[in-house]
Amino acid sequence: MPKLDQQKHGRQIKHALRLFALVAVVLLVAAGVLFLVRNFDALVRIFTADDPAAEMDQFLDGNRLLGVVVLYGLQVVQILLAFIPGGPMQMVAGALYGGLIGGLILLAGAATASLLIWRMVSVLGQAAIEAFHNREDAGKLHKIRALHDPKRAEALVWILFLIPGVPKDLLTYFAPLTPLKCRRFIVISTIARCPGIFMTTFASSSLLEGNWWLSAGLYLVMIGCAVFGGWFYRRLHHENGQDEEKNPVNSK
Repeated sequence: MPKLDQQKHGRQIKHALRLFALVAVVLLVAAGVLFLVRNFDALVRIFTADDPAAEMDQFLDGNRLLGVVVLYGLQVVQILLAFIPGGPMQMVAGALYGGLIGGLILLAGAATASLLIWRMVSVLGQAAIEAFHNREDAGKLHKIRALHDPKRAEALVWILFLIPGVPKDLLTYFAPLTPLKCRRFIVISTIARCPGIFMTTFASSSLLEGNWWLSAGLYLVMIGCAVFGGWFYRRLHHENGQDEEKNPVNSK
């Protein structure tokens, strides 16, 4: 395919995916507003009750299965669209279903989204990444040589998905361009997400149950890990940038 045709095809893919994202966001916002309007009084009772956890259980009675399906679907959409923050989703999951069950629902959604993204990027290529992520950010990942080394890529993915503060959604989109196999990546990324997800769901669950100190301790640990994760990720890019300057020929 000529280069101009490839560029045009890539733009069409990006426009189609962004249109899908816009429609999905509008539908999610509409559903959220409708939910708040229909359940406003019940939600006020939950957060003003002497026992919010018991009030939440009563609210969920008869709607648990539907709630699980909705939460699972929202997690899939959140990772697919990338620009929707995942932190609030984890807090809601912990508050609604507890630290363990809420975390497991989110992990199932993350695994599903990772598989869908892998298939999409494998078929549509770089255009699928650039539809939801900045080209410059994706380019920085291309420069990390360890992600192109079959032996080192797996270990680095373990580390990056384990640490909070690292852009996991971007890494999920970039993963199909690495030497990793689809199944291996999904297993690794799902297991490595566990500490961050469960810390958040248990923190929000503890907060709802009145365990303020446990909740505060978990949030402090997460903040510290996120700061370290951001530093580690920037350091990784910085070191690879220095290597490129020293070896400009080998980096091409």
